[in-house]
Amino acid sequence: MRYLLDTNIISNITKPFPSETLLEWMGAQKDEDLFIASLTVAEIRRGVLEKPAGKRRDQLEAWFSGPEGPQSLFAGRVLPFDENASLVWARLMADGKAQGRPRSALDTIIASVAEAHGCTVVTDNEKDCAGVEIVNPLRQIE
Repeated sequence: MRYLLDTNIISNITKPFPSETLLEWMGAQKDEDLFIASLTVAEIRRGVLEKPAGKRRDQLEAWFSGPEGPQSLFAGRVLPFDENASLVWARLMADGKAQGRPRSALDTIIASVAEAHGCTVVTDNEKDCAGVEIVNPLRQIE
């Protein structure tokens, strides 16, 4: 199975105290089955750049650009928002509007990249990923 990790999953892992359930789920997966979207790289970088100067930002900068950062960890497994994903995105956005449940355009890009590339989205944002296959390890109780 191929999984696309949502930005909120990557963010959780970088917290001082990440979710134990998430860490257990991640540990049970093969690295080659885990992917991120190019948008996730952008969202993480933006988050680092928006942090005020200080120790936490320095730590995040070092993580982001280092061997444990997303571009290094997911080298060869960063999926683009391409033409196929754009068509899925249009459908998901229109479906949300038709159902009276508008979706976040950025979060829906993650969902569309996953579907276009045959992945299940790993997220705790079930609302904006409605219509695609998801796994929410933060809600799973073992």
